[in-house]
Amino acid sequence: MIEVAGKILGGPESQALRDAIDVVFEQDCERLLIDLTHVPWVNSAGLGILLAAYSRMRDRGGEMRFCGVGQRVRGILKTTKLLTVMPCDADERSAIQKFEEAHPGGRSS
Repeated sequence: MIEVAGKILGGPESQALRDAIDVVFEQDCERLLIDLTHVPWVNSAGLGILLAAYSRMRDRGGEMRFCGVGQRVRGILKTTKLLTVMPCDADERSAIQKFEEAHPGGRSS
């Protein structure tokens, strides 16, 4: 799981997120959960980072989910129609349960 804190704007402040995502892919994890509980805002460049990671995971046959999406970020995802593409769960427990229901026994991060 990657826990993100602060705004995701796609600039230098997002490098730690990019690096963490790269590490997950280097470890060949089949599942990735990104916790957005402490993310108050995401702009279009930030959405690009999240969508690219989601697409990359899906393209390699894995699964990626988001949890803890606040009202403001959820509104952005809804407006951009990404809420219908990228699965979002209320909390970590719900997301893990969805992972287990879909693919019991996979490697997670």
